[in-house]
Amino acid sequence: MDRDNNRGMRDWLIFIRTAETGSLSETARQLDISTAAVSKAIIRIERYLGTVLFTRTTQGMSLTESGMTTLHRARDIAASFNALLEEIRNPEGEIKGSVRFTAPAIVCEFLASEWCYEYMQAHPGVRIFLDARERPDLRFDSPELDDVVLRSGRIESDNLVHRKLSPVKLCLCASQRYLDRHPPIIHPRDLAQHALFGMHQNGLAGPLRLSRGEESYLLEQSSVSGLSSNNLLAMLNLVMQGKGISIATPNWLVAQHLSGGHMVKVLPEWQVPDLPVWLIWKQQPRQQALFTHFRDYIERCWNNRPRYD
Repeated sequence: MDRDNNRGMRDWLIFIRTAETGSLSETARQLDISTAAVSKAIIRIERYLGTVLFTRTTQGMSLTESGMTTLHRARDIAASFNALLEEIRNPEGEIKGSVRFTAPAIVCEFLASEWCYEYMQAHPGVRIFLDARERPDLRFDSPELDDVVLRSGRIESDNLVHRKLSPVKLCLCASQRYLDRHPPIIHPRDLAQHALFGMHQNGLAGPLRLSRGEESYLLEQSSVSGLSSNNLLAMLNLVMQGKGISIATPNWLVAQHLSGGHMVKVLPEWQVPDLPVWLIWKQQPRQQALFTHFRDYIERCWNNRPRYD
């Protein structure tokens, strides 16, 4: 490769990340380099290849047809390069290096932080980047799929590698103080008279079908008064203050509050559908030893967590 026109793998990795983010500044932020350095790397690759890889607009950068072809091949190049480094630098397959793990904020705060800490204690040569992100959609080119992602809900993209984990058990809950001050709730239709706190992503958005034996009731969250958020803990704090009812709250999150009498289940004889949970990552020709070991570790941690069913 002509070193005067291309600075090697670093430029290819910058190109890949820019294609994924569609932004020079965002690429610079994620890679902790200057925007000028990102721009120069892209220009070097374009000059070296003799083609334009991006269409630049005020809304960002989008790949040209040549850019799409280049991205596909560049990912293969990067994967082969990483495999080479792994083979040369770590022939014994030792668990060392860095890995990124992305999960919902509530999981990071209460579960994943401890999992990561314990993993690093067992493997001192490992550095973990733990990211809390709530985005509802993931595609093959999503930047957080550099390593492993834990998320709930549906999988929108068929070209993602995913492994199904144990689902989350859900319940409706409120404080006893709130229930004492408001009309009784005998049937799900009675919820229309109450302040409801729900979620509008992470697989908890949309209608909620409750069931009791052969009877079912579809709770249309959009048709009742209430507050919706993408932050589950924020909604739970309002419930603990006696301001309303939380819809579809994870059992593991409120188990201590329920056992301590600070909160009670609403309509406990009615079942809320389980929330599916997945581990997601990009398919690579060869995964590093750290990645596969850490991915399987996270799977065990999640599946072995207290269920409080």
